[in-house]
Formats: sequence, structure tokens, C-alpha cells
Amino acid sequence: MVEVLPAILEKTFEKVQEKCALLRGVVPRAQLDIADGVFVPEKSWNEASKLFELGNEIMFDVHLMAEKPELLISEWNQENVFRITFHHEATYDVLRTIKIIKETGKEVGIALNIETPVTMVYDVLELVDVALLMGVLPGAQKREFNPRVIERVKELREHSKTVNIGVDGGVRPIVAPSLIEAGANVLVSGSYIFEESDIKKAVHTLCQSQ
Repeated sequence: MVEVLPAILEKTFEKVQEKCALLRGVVPRAQLDIADGVFVPEKSWNEASKLFELGNEIMFDVHLMAEKPELLISEWNQENVFRITFHHEATYDVLRTIKIIKETGKEVGIALNIETPVTMVYDVLELVDVALLMGVLPGAQKREFNPRVIERVKELREHSKTVNIGVDGGVRPIVAPSLIEAGANVLVSGSYIFEESDIKKAVHTLCQSQ
């Protein structure tokens, strides 16, 4: 089964609210991208204290595109967060970061930029709930999909038959079948989904790209 997570990356809380309003009743879960302006050049809205205002109808995977994510976990440990995903490249202590997330009771996601070998996460796959492979440089939407990620998915799936493999960035119907065939079972899409006039149909289209 393939899960589609709409990705929300916005500079203001009002824009985050607008996108959540579009998703209510369509999907139960979404990815909320948090960019710190350091790990990635762009900076997004990042006020964790306001997250409760979005309610619990949609649960969030908080994707921390941020340096030293271990210092941010406690503030993003909110009731409507089901998973916290951090970048392997953003911390000096991956195991400690995983441990801190697990202590919150949330699921753990580990993300890899396109240039980072997938072998870097082999030792921690049994400790995480999803390995998220970036299909673009992180930090902004509407970037072009890098087809190299298809082979990266295959390589990771050959190593582990059980880990959830997600792909984030440039995910559209034209590439989704190749990603699913390679072994991805979580598709994260922002630009494509929110550009479509019928969001429910857009999500369904990605889900059925098999």
C-alpha cells in the first residue's frame, strides 16, 4: 500500500492554515516542512507553539530541514504530530537524535539528501519508521525531480524489505510509477497536489500510480 503525504512548506502561519483547510476531509496525514534558513537557504514558518491551532483532524510528520534537529524536537512534540523526521546530514549524533524522538513517543523519520549515500542509514533502519529520500535539493518547492533517486530507492529496498521508504520532492504522476516499482511506499508531494484544482483526485492519482 502506498501512502501519499501532501507537503506543506510556507513562510506564514496563515498560508499553512490555508493549505490545511484544503486537506481536511481529503487526507488524514500530511508533512509539515520546517526550514531554518541555515541547513537550507530558505526559511519557513516555524512557530511550534501555534501548531495546536491547526487541530487534530490532520496529523503531521514534522520534517525538520534544520541544523541540530535534536535541539528542536521538544518544541515540535505536539499532540497533532505523529512523526518527526530529521536529516542525517544535520546532526553529529544520529543515534542520540533518534533516541530523543523515540522518548517523545513519536515515530522517527530519517531523511537523506540526494548526495548522501543510502548506505549511511543501513545501521539505523531498524530504529526508524521511515527513510525519506530527497528527490530534489531540500528547502523549496517546484524544483525539478532528480531521477537518480529511483536507483537510490532500489538500492535501499534491496537492503531492506521492511523499511518504509519515502520520496520527497518533484513527485508527480509521471515519476510515481517508477518510484513505486523501485520500492517506495510513501510519496510526499507539495507542488503537484496543491497546483491541482481537485486535490482529492490528485492524491488518488498518485496512490494509483502502480
